[in-house]
Amino acid sequence: MANGHEAWQWDNGPIGRLMKIGYLALRREMEELLRPVGLTHAQWSAISVIRHFPGITPSQLEPILMIERPSVTSLLNGMANKGYILRKDNPEDGRSKQLYLTEKGRKLAEETEHFASLIEERVKAALTEEEFAMLRKLLIQLAGVFERRP
Repeated sequence: MANGHEAWQWDNGPIGRLMKIGYLALRREMEELLRPVGLTHAQWSAISVIRHFPGITPSQLEPILMIERPSVTSLLNGMANKGYILRKDNPEDGRSKQLYLTEKGRKLAEETEHFASLIEERVKAALTEEEFAMLRKLLIQLAGVFERRP
């Protein structure tokens, strides 16, 4: 008891809070891995997506990264200033740009691509194979419950 109040029991909280706690724990671990190479989690995510989809546009990047347009713009400006990405005119739409990794961006992507696997292996080590498969299945199912539909 602290100050006459019961200690917070995080494991008794609502499912949304438990998911947030889990996500934040995973993200903190990722940020620890990224800090020495000078990347933020958002930059690493964007570099990974651009690496797999060269020529992607900022508007296509928004729903993948799950961030709003102003945040995408700010993120891309910072990445361009650091020399990680190039913006090129989109031949199909003169109003938009296509995104590509620079050599520096490609090297960072290659250096850090295994980080997600390292984090996932830590999760797998704490669960049985069946539990991990079920966790994955349930998270996919849950994401579908709240998926935005047109």
